[in-house]
Amino acid sequence: MRRCDKLGAVLPFVLGILLAVTVLLTSLLQMPGSGRQLAMRYLLQQQRIYDAESALLAYLEGLPEGFFEQIPENVGREVVHLPRVSKERMGPWADLRAEVDSCRSVHVLAGVACDSGCNMLRSYSLRHDIYDAFRLQLNREIMMVKPPLELVSKTGNRRMFGQIPSMALRVMDGDLSLDLEGRVSSGRFMVDGAMEVRGSAVFDTLRVYARGPLVFRGQTKVHWLEAFSEDRVEISRGLEFSGVVVALHEVAFPNGTAKVQMRYPSFVMSLESSEALQVDSMLVPDFVEGSLKPFEWKLNIE
Repeated sequence: MRRCDKLGAVLPFVLGILLAVTVLLTSLLQMPGSGRQLAMRYLLQQQRIYDAESALLAYLEGLPEGFFEQIPENVGREVVHLPRVSKERMGPWADLRAEVDSCRSVHVLAGVACDSGCNMLRSYSLRHDIYDAFRLQLNREIMMVKPPLELVSKTGNRRMFGQIPSMALRVMDGDLSLDLEGRVSSGRFMVDGAMEVRGSAVFDTLRVYARGPLVFRGQTKVHWLEAFSEDRVEISRGLEFSGVVVALHEVAFPNGTAKVQMRYPSFVMSLESSEALQVDSMLVPDFVEGSLKPFEWKLNIE
């Protein structure tokens, strides 16, 4: 029954796109020669983008590859060939890709859809799968840093303050305290002990792995956050972020969740607690089975 619902939802939408382009093509054929050539070139470029978007929509709805080449409406007409969709991972989220041409592709970031109560997180086994997969994924992201960043290792307690453009740091046998300001393009930190993040910095990307407690204070803003603690995470008022926060024991909000600005599709979970955040809509990282729901579309030039 659910498959039929999906077919009914996405089939008219994709066919509508193809019909609209066909009508537009017919109109353009009436133009003068030079203008028609330019318009046709532009239309074909747009058609390839529409085809890529249609392929991604079909994939998200669970339609098999080549579905639109077999539907009855195509009998006696030119067969509809949609590009193939590939799936990788960007951090904890699924990264779906459909090629437009040799230089461009449409990408979709997606997570596993969850209901308002996110009842799936009541399962300890499922939470363990997310906890363990995110731990391994984040460890790789930090330790296998790519140029121009270079992973620097230090021993003992460390404190950093002021402004830094980007940094990848591993602190062994010690704690780390960050009190930063200004814009930080990328921050990656692996800490054997506890870690505290405070200040007023604006991070484009922040990845943090702490074996001890992890605390966020101050007016820090993070556009892409991946944070993990083998102990607990505390998020105080003033933090603004979008991303994933996972801990072993608990994720605490001492001032309440209302004082923290969590932008969609933020996901927060502790392994030892089945209590989910009371939010209207939540996406689960792509470490478990389930229907994917997109939250970001973009056209990449490669």
